[in-house]
Amino acid sequence: MSPLSLVICILGLGILAAVHEIGHFLVARLLKIKVYELSIFVGPKLFSWKRKDIEYYIRLIPLGAYVRFSEIDEETGELKDDNPENLINQARWKRLLVSLAGPAMNVILGIIIFMICFSKFGFLELKQDIVLEGTQVAATHQIEEGDTIIEFNGQRVFCQMDLSYYLGKVSNVDEVTLKMKSARTGEKYEVVLVPEITEQYMLGITHYAQFDENGGWKITSVDEQQNEGNPVLKAGDSVLSVNDVPVTDPSISDLVRNSKGEILNIRLIRGGEEMTLQMKATMIKSANLRGIYLKDGEGFFACLHEAVVFPIAFVRISIDAIAQVFTGSVPAYDVVSGPVGIASVVSDVVDDKEADSSEKIEMLLILLGGISVGLAFTNMLPIPGLDGNAIVLTVVEMVRGKKLSRKSEQIINVIGFVMIIGLVIFALVSDIIRLSR
Repeated sequence: MSPLSLVICILGLGILAAVHEIGHFLVARLLKIKVYELSIFVGPKLFSWKRKDIEYYIRLIPLGAYVRFSEIDEETGELKDDNPENLINQARWKRLLVSLAGPAMNVILGIIIFMICFSKFGFLELKQDIVLEGTQVAATHQIEEGDTIIEFNGQRVFCQMDLSYYLGKVSNVDEVTLKMKSARTGEKYEVVLVPEITEQYMLGITHYAQFDENGGWKITSVDEQQNEGNPVLKAGDSVLSVNDVPVTDPSISDLVRNSKGEILNIRLIRGGEEMTLQMKATMIKSANLRGIYLKDGEGFFACLHEAVVFPIAFVRISIDAIAQVFTGSVPAYDVVSGPVGIASVVSDVVDDKEADSSEKIEMLLILLGGISVGLAFTNMLPIPGLDGNAIVLTVVEMVRGKKLSRKSEQIINVIGFVMIIGLVIFALVSDIIRLSR
């Protein structure tokens, strides 16, 4: 990880945390609730000033921020909440709004970031672009250019991100149902995309389109069914030839397709060492292209709409991912990510030598906006110590008509502390597991 990627990661997370706390601060001030201190970042003080009895601090370490709503007893160092202007003594609806303000501010910031990103680098609308012959879309004879995709297999889709997510969950040989809105008539209709399935022998790999420095195919991923479920080739291998026919030869595809499951001699370079391995091609079902091509978005309002629905899609996908953990279909460590995991993703973007500066900026903006929305989503979880717990307790008070007992609050705070420490440890372990794979 380069120093630049580390600085970007720390500064970005610090800004998101500061914006979150500023949200609490602004709403508290708007509701005339007493605020004693606003600290941007943490650690040793860099600058400070006092205005209208509020102490403002800019601190050295950009790893968070906080707002203090209680006075500190100078003799005991304990917090005092006997002032009727303090947050704890305010009407429940005011406390609820202050708790909601932090996550809301992160969502607003995410929308602003997405808006900037989409206006600069472009975006795709859920409108069908050109209809190509031979695709599943063309076979319906109903979908026309400009028609809008509303649902995918019964799931409402809001933007290109969740459409791609749902597309990725189905095989290319599966039928899918689309609900569309006609650009010509404005009527809604449903179509089923039926794939034309063919079976052929393949090596079971994906590789870069261009030949690498060895004049071979640089493998990017390997199908689990390769070589009858016992993969021989690995990601990173450079495949040079099959049965002594160079991969640069146009006949190489026909050679594999016509191999009929017989043993193939694969010459490759792995880790700088040239070797020849034997394997069988795998019979794989494939289908014609779906033909779902989206139009480039145009105009301010279309850009604004995309920026607003993007966080909705992000949260839906996050909830779906969590649900898959409980069903056992996805390991928990593939869903939970902590600062180490975030830093690793940022590093992959910043240190990518094949991407130009424009691509890196676009990806960093998407990441920043996504993390901001993710921070809002996480803070809304009903875990003691997070805004979600304060919101739930306030709503419970509203229903009961009275506060919880001091003992109950202490028990909840202890449980919350243990849960947060547990989540931090689990997130760290999850990051380590992913990085070590």
